[in-house]
Amino acid sequence: MAISSLTNIGLSQNDTNAASSSSASQLAQNFDTFLTLLTTQLKNQDPTSPMESDKFTDQLSQFAQVEQGIQSNKNLENLIAMQSQQRQLSALSYVGAEIEAVGDTNWLEDGGELKYKYNVSPEVPRLQLQIQDQSGKTVYSEELTDVSGLQTFTWDGKNNSGVEQAEGAYTLVVKPLAANGDTFTDEDGDPASVAVGIIGTVDSVDIDDDDIYLRIGDVAVPFSTLTNVKLGANGTEDTADSGDGGNDNGSDEQDEAA
Repeated sequence: MAISSLTNIGLSQNDTNAASSSSASQLAQNFDTFLTLLTTQLKNQDPTSPMESDKFTDQLSQFAQVEQGIQSNKNLENLIAMQSQQRQLSALSYVGAEIEAVGDTNWLEDGGELKYKYNVSPEVPRLQLQIQDQSGKTVYSEELTDVSGLQTFTWDGKNNSGVEQAEGAYTLVVKPLAANGDTFTDEDGDPASVAVGIIGTVDSVDIDDDDIYLRIGDVAVPFSTLTNVKLGANGTEDTADSGDGGNDNGSDEQDEAA
């Protein structure tokens, strides 16, 4: 089972043609009812005052226009579905690529390491970094004082005692601290803004009607959260509305995710 790279983000599916199919079915039922009522009206109309032909033509024309509108919607939905399929096919080229994405959960392989990025409010003097396993247990922590700007954090996969941790999903928790070690709050008593991102290599791609998910181990990264891509085939970078690495300013997506 895939684990989302974003806390409380799940996988969902939908039917792209459900709306037009339902409308078409309802229109067919209404049209049958209309014809039945019209036939009954014609049979029982007053011979001295028959229904005018222009009214009859008007009613049929209105139904035809509605039917054409529904068919147009169906064609548009099919076009959107085709575009989505093309997007899905292009996503397969990301297998083997190194990606950066908004998220706090990454996949640790045996003997490997994990890379994260984080950005906090500039007024924060210090912070604590915690690595938590899938059960929420903190397996590693450290405190830092140089926290200005976008930072890259690499965890070697070991706890504070130097013991290698098992393969699995691990989450980076960033806790801003005041100078005295208490939880940081600004002058209004509000907590500091925190943005976290992950860095990893894509193993496979999951595709459904809702989104495309790039898999790093068993961690599913929504395609829409990508901020930077280094394609494995030619080493070129494909930046998706993102900042670069190092200590430059953070990406817009990560700022908004905080």
